Amino acid sequence: MFQAFDGSGKQPLGPDEVLMVQGLVKEFCEAKSIDSGCPEAQAAAKDLLGWFQAGVTDKNRLRELLASRD
Repeated sequence: MFQAFDGSGKQPLGPDEVLMVQGLVKEFCEAKSIDSGCPEAQAAAKDLLGWFQAGVTDKNRLRELLASRD
């Protein structure tokens, strides 16, 4: 049976979602000309995961939220 949320109430990430989040972080880093291992990129990735687990799963909306971090 498909379970939309894990035991903690957070939305789990499947392989497709992991690829999407990785792609969004890569876009963010390229746009900012920063390394993916820098603290700013790590903070952006953490924010993305938080938004996703809170229920924001639309790629374009996540992209907008990421852009609004500036």
